[in-house]
Amino acid sequence: PRRVSDVFDKIFQGLATGKDDVFFIKDCTIQTDVIKGFSKMINEEVLLEKDLCHPLLKGEDVHRYSDVETNRYVVLPYNREDNEIKLLSEEYLSIQYPLAYAYFKNCEDVLRKREKGRFDIEGAWFQLSRKQGLAAAETEKLIAPDISMGGNFAYDFEGKFYQTATLYGYVKKENIRTSYEVLMAILNSKLCWWFIQNTGAVMSGGFYRYKPAYINPFPFPSEEKIEKYHNNLLVLSESILSAKKSN
Repeated sequence: PRRVSDVFDKIFQGLATGKDDVFFIKDCTIQTDVIKGFSKMINEEVLLEKDLCHPLLKGEDVHRYSDVETNRYVVLPYNREDNEIKLLSEEYLSIQYPLAYAYFKNCEDVLRKREKGRFDIEGAWFQLSRKQGLAAAETEKLIAPDISMGGNFAYDFEGKFYQTATLYGYVKKENIRTSYEVLMAILNSKLCWWFIQNTGAVMSGGFYRYKPAYINPFPFPSEEKIEKYHNNLLVLSESILSAKKSN
């Protein structure tokens, strides 16, 4: 009777910006208080305040048990207030983060024209097209691609990575005692892959979707049954993580 949907509190999709080429910065290096990286939108390197930039994972960065890392960042003009994600005011952004504001101003015309002018809004034209993936991003979680060949679940143990819309984040419920490493092992198992192949719809190349509608029904052992094997699974899972990290 227990399913994936009973184990995870949130399975959330990554960022929807409306214009990834503006918000996603690649080949980044950290220089004290700023980040230097390449903007595809303006086809040149930019300097941005580090406080507004966060490590960003794309589908190609996440593989089964992988040691996730990236030199890609997303610039987010938001802050957290009382567990709520709020867009910075244009005035505050221009004063506190002049580098990021100047960059957004350089892209203003493109940002205002997103979705047929839906974001042509005074004081808010630099917002993301959707706030999905913001609230739970800085949380310990599993990360996996939406479209995958077999289980490709990885572990963001520091809760520092944001992800694109091609990835899902998995945050377990507070009452679940099973470790993320063991949950990852179960979801990466041949059994889970067999379930997806027999309940989902095949895509080109033999890939399958791992979106919530398909993964949520997967039957999960009870906490008591998992606890019987938990330590063995934990040791095996950690040894794979360690081996992957050392290549």
